[in-house]
Amino acid sequence: MSMKKIKVLIVEDDPMVAEINKNYTEAVEGFCVSCIARNGKDALEKINEIDIDLVILDIYLPEINGVDLLSLIRREDKNIDVIMITAADDSDTVSRVLRQGVIAYITKPFKFDRYRLILENYRRQKQTILQKTNLEQSDIDNLLAVSIQNEKKAMPKNLHTQTLTMITNYLLACKEPISAEELSSGVGISRVTCRRYLEYLVDKGQLQMDLSYISVGRPIHRFTLVSTDINL
Repeated sequence: MSMKKIKVLIVEDDPMVAEINKNYTEAVEGFCVSCIARNGKDALEKINEIDIDLVILDIYLPEINGVDLLSLIRREDKNIDVIMITAADDSDTVSRVLRQGVIAYITKPFKFDRYRLILENYRRQKQTILQKTNLEQSDIDNLLAVSIQNEKKAMPKNLHTQTLTMITNYLLACKEPISAEELSSGVGISRVTCRRYLEYLVDKGQLQMDLSYISVGRPIHRFTLVSTDINL
């Protein structure tokens, strides 16, 4: 089945950044930018007026900020997916946004390669939904941005796909190495649980673990995502 181009709305108040995001988006096969909105109110009007599949959304916007706009989209049960591209990197904002089911959270500045990987993965997800009436477990795992096919080591029974997805998305948004305690605070689950998932990702080669030495006390383990491929 031939898939129609994915129609994109870019919501960004900086004209130069909006144009860059437009060029990046249209450089990926299967995507076209239908329009650009300069503020949250304008974006909401466009969402209600035209057919949109995907919103590329900033947070710091006039009229209605990106977090509130995302809440409105979800409250009205719009059949629209959202990718955040923003300078907001505080754990509270990231956690609030992830709980509302964004496809990805990208912090500025970012490289085109990361953006391209995310869009290509999203396009594959859309194709899966269009081509199949009933989904296999592996299809569902891929839709949750976590692939567990052909793994040399199966996911332990005490780990769960949705939690792994939430943690992975949070790590993708982090600019600096993060400790288990910082991750726990950011995603709202216990440090012990976070450490289990971090160790699993280290074993898979998705994370790099380093020791951070401080002047007093024991060194802290800090973790860095070493692959931008969100199909874990």
